[in-house]
Amino acid sequence: MSSSVPTKEKLFTVAILGRANVGKSTLFNRLLGSQRSITDPTPGVTRDILEGECSIQGRRIQLLDTGGFTTEHGPLERQVSRRSIAVAERCDLILLLVEVGGLTREDYELVERLRPYEGKLVLVANKVDNPRQELAVGELHHLGFSRLVGVSAVHGRGIQELKALIRQAAGEAPEAVSEPASPAGALRLAILGKPNTGKSTLLNLLVQDERSLVAEQPGTTRDPITAMFRYRGRPIVVIDTAGIRRKSRVSEAVEYYSVNRAIRSIEEADVVALLLDAREGVSDQDKKIASLAVEKGRGVVLVLNKCDLLGEAGGTIPAVEEKVRFFFPLLEFAPLVPISARSGFGVNRLLETSSRVGRQLGRRVATNRLNQALKRWVAEYPLPVRGRNVKIRYATQTGVHPVRFLFFVNTLRGFPSRYLQYLKNRIRRDLGFDLIPIAIELRES
Repeated sequence: MSSSVPTKEKLFTVAILGRANVGKSTLFNRLLGSQRSITDPTPGVTRDILEGECSIQGRRIQLLDTGGFTTEHGPLERQVSRRSIAVAERCDLILLLVEVGGLTREDYELVERLRPYEGKLVLVANKVDNPRQELAVGELHHLGFSRLVGVSAVHGRGIQELKALIRQAAGEAPEAVSEPASPAGALRLAILGKPNTGKSTLLNLLVQDERSLVAEQPGTTRDPITAMFRYRGRPIVVIDTAGIRRKSRVSEAVEYYSVNRAIRSIEEADVVALLLDAREGVSDQDKKIASLAVEKGRGVVLVLNKCDLLGEAGGTIPAVEEKVRFFFPLLEFAPLVPISARSGFGVNRLLETSSRVGRQLGRRVATNRLNQALKRWVAEYPLPVRGRNVKIRYATQTGVHPVRFLFFVNTLRGFPSRYLQYLKNRIRRDLGFDLIPIAIELRES
């Protein structure tokens, strides 16, 4: 019996470059057809390289949204600008976005930086919102680029003409490459935690690439960054999210959307790696993130990062682990892994543990085995009720990812809530769900 490997078209890569606040993220969302990138009047909202796939006139395109190029000399601004220029080198087509009606010093600086790539560059004049502004587009021919188009990313004006230029540049689709169109059995791992706990450093280490921006300044990551790598042959999709801060500290509208997207990433993940700074311990926000993950039935791995710096703070890994366990009674089942994202210490153990958690989330137990175990549990610890005829008739597993069980009882009235916790503990211990949250629903029968 023969089997074929799914094939996937090699994607033509289009990168959108431009100074801050010229409309790159709005154009990215327009071409993508969804609200993937955060758009806000605040300059410098996008900092990392965001990726998305779309179809343009029948051709699959990989679209990249870059951080705003700037001539400012702060360390974060320099890093964002450097990464944007690096994207220009490796992409197939550059959309250089400027604003119609006047160029800034930063526009001219970026134009000169991109001169070497003129053969794969389209100059896009944005914010052409009316016919009068269309006349001003022609004035940009003095920059010397052969391909020029005026658009309004907000209103959609000129987008079809831009798509035609992209499709023309993309040419015919190359031969398909042998790789899964969508990774079968991929584990989705979301990295969450407070700002500056090392989430972006960990993602870059896992994918062996500078995908996520790393800086001492809290709140550097704003959009969720998604990348894929393989661990022992299994594909893992990893998501680096914005640091979640207390509501009283979420003052910017941009950060508000970032935090909401980080919370949404919990729903999209199988396993949440909750990063804790080993020197700082557990905060209320860490507990909140953990509660959200458990509520959604996601696996949780508590990750003690920056363990290589514990000696400077006079602490030890066992002492920190004990403290974390004390403050996380809700997550007594969750594995705890000490690491250093900077040096790589413990990262293999983190991946192995995350894979084990993922496998448990997909585990199913046969109904007959579950009910045989149920009889034994009830015999060992009878329902603690007096003078009431409360019985569990039978049970079945109703779902995976998240793992859910349904117990049929003769009456809901008077069923002791503490007995549910006993059942959860026995399911975890006896049926191979010791690392994950499980949910039990009671129903009268």
